[in-house]
Amino acid sequence: MKLNDIMIADEEYILARYKNLLKKQNILTIEDLLFNFPTKYEDYRVSSIKDAKIDEPIVLEGTIVSKVTVNYLKSKLSTVVFTMEVEGERIRCTIFNRVFLKGKINYGTVLRIQGHFYQNMNNFTVNNLLICDEINRDIVPVYKVKDIAHDKYLAIMEKAFRRYKNLIIETLPKELLEKHNLLSMQETIYKLHFADDFEQINKALTRIKYEELLQYQLSMKYLHYMREQNHNCPVIDCDYSLLEQLNKNLSYELTQDQKLAINDILTDLKAPYAMNRLLQGEVGSGKTIVAEMAILATVLAGYQAALMCPTEILSNQHYETLIETFKDYSEVKLGLLTGSTAASKRNEVIEKLKSGEINVIVGTHALFQSEVEYKNLALVVTDEEHRFGVHQRVMIKNKGLSVNYLKMSATPIPRTLAISAYGDTDISVIKTLPSNRKKVITKLVDKAGKKAVMVHMKEELKKGHQIYVVTPLIDESEAIDTANANEVYNNMVKYFKGEYQVGLIHGKLKPAEKEEIMEKFLKNEIHILVATSVIEVGVNVANATTILILGAERFGVATLHQLRGRVMRSGAVPYCFLIPENITDVSLARLKMVEETSDGFKLAEYDLLHRGPGEFFGERQAGAMNFKYADILKDNDLLELVNEDSRLIMLTTKLMDDEEYHYLYEVVHNNYLLKVSELD
Repeated sequence: MKLNDIMIADEEYILARYKNLLKKQNILTIEDLLFNFPTKYEDYRVSSIKDAKIDEPIVLEGTIVSKVTVNYLKSKLSTVVFTMEVEGERIRCTIFNRVFLKGKINYGTVLRIQGHFYQNMNNFTVNNLLICDEINRDIVPVYKVKDIAHDKYLAIMEKAFRRYKNLIIETLPKELLEKHNLLSMQETIYKLHFADDFEQINKALTRIKYEELLQYQLSMKYLHYMREQNHNCPVIDCDYSLLEQLNKNLSYELTQDQKLAINDILTDLKAPYAMNRLLQGEVGSGKTIVAEMAILATVLAGYQAALMCPTEILSNQHYETLIETFKDYSEVKLGLLTGSTAASKRNEVIEKLKSGEINVIVGTHALFQSEVEYKNLALVVTDEEHRFGVHQRVMIKNKGLSVNYLKMSATPIPRTLAISAYGDTDISVIKTLPSNRKKVITKLVDKAGKKAVMVHMKEELKKGHQIYVVTPLIDESEAIDTANANEVYNNMVKYFKGEYQVGLIHGKLKPAEKEEIMEKFLKNEIHILVATSVIEVGVNVANATTILILGAERFGVATLHQLRGRVMRSGAVPYCFLIPENITDVSLARLKMVEETSDGFKLAEYDLLHRGPGEFFGERQAGAMNFKYADILKDNDLLELVNEDSRLIMLTTKLMDDEEYHYLYEVVHNNYLLKVSELD
């Protein structure tokens, strides 16, 4: 018999009304009950009144020695007031908006009260209280269960545990329990529900977090393992002297990071299983040439490659770049396919892809619509990979079950997030910028410095350069007093009227409108572009040398770093001005960090620590962060330990062959089957 086979409805010691209440909250089996762990713990460990101080939290125990009265002060404000005797001292206790307590406490009731003294040592504000006749514990677990009294729920839990504890199966191998001195699952469940001290609780929580992280890490590495077992991917092995010729044609020397990334990718391409690699590097780090090497290797081996971009204008820009890069390679036959491609041209491109006459195609998600067929697609490269949704990625995979997949991202990803979000992916990192890239001069500007910024703008515009002006909002907000794009745009139009053209771009515009404005900015028909952070990633405008970020305190440091990356393409000295509206000590520290630090990875670590993982990722990665118990920031050391354990496990066959690992194998294999079904 298993715990999930024992129904709450069949347990005679549980009253019918409690059964119904548990059923409504989806607690149907004994397994559901025992594994419904507390969401937090209330600390009712008693202190002496002699240790109490004004406005400092404390727990006291005493007896009510007065009548309990209720006062209604306002429509939504009431108090319950009584006098308690604590260690011979009488104190007046007040608890707000708990009228129901009037029926539960009275003269002579023994209580533990959490709260603090205010004004003097006679008046005590009660935050929580515990009736000692009901629960006599120092540490009280709190559950997300409605309409069942706490003592009744704990009584049900205790009876269920005593009756069925021997049916609790151990889900971790003995060697891992011993290696890390982890509690057994039976001990863990007991201590999470009935612990006497926080040390026991923390040890039990560590066991639960470890297993949660281990299951996730093993699932990611198992996906990687199963990919390597699938040997129906074309082997890309070309004449490397032809690749070397491309290197010699470059007007600059590849950095060591670029060379290592190219080597990683070419090694992946020679394997009989599909590559799944993330190429990570800041704006201007030279990811494109690395991808071009992979594309060329694929074509020289006789296969097709696709480069997918999030916008049409970026697709057009990549297409022009590839034409220039591959001008001396007659083997490369380029094509472009986007949503605005004319119908006749579109049909022509689709036919040439099907026949193989086009072997390198650049475009938007239009590349993977149902009518587009490939002769022998072997490589897909996605630029700004995190901008594509899960569904679009599935479509990519569907077009060739055995295609190599290279994802490019300009968002520096901290190691903690890389381990968690990209556990099934190999990662190549380009940290060193090419020698011809100039460092952006970043300045934090106070109110007195705004005039100097306007002077700088005029000087740059006279030189023929272009400028970005970024705001955090599109429209004026009553709740937020900061710059908004429409107001800034109107002011810029008035200020530069008759001299320079000003454009406006933001997220509410239709895709075609955004494309048109960015195209005009690219052609220098617009000289000043007012925008929200939609320009954080995307088109390369080499002539843009300055970016003003208004309301800078409202952006995370990772976003600010991405925004200033927009002006790193020029041969001229680039400038970034951070102009806050409502500065605080915390936001000032963040902006100083951006002003003084040009290393995107350091900034990413800072943002992760101060703002959390949501700052970095879209839908796929956000899902990866949804651990029930573990926190990748607070439990970083545990994550590192688990990552190493899972790596060592996958170096052997014990996950598949050792009976003690059978439970873990079932979890990770079922996850693999689920992922495969998503791609069908």
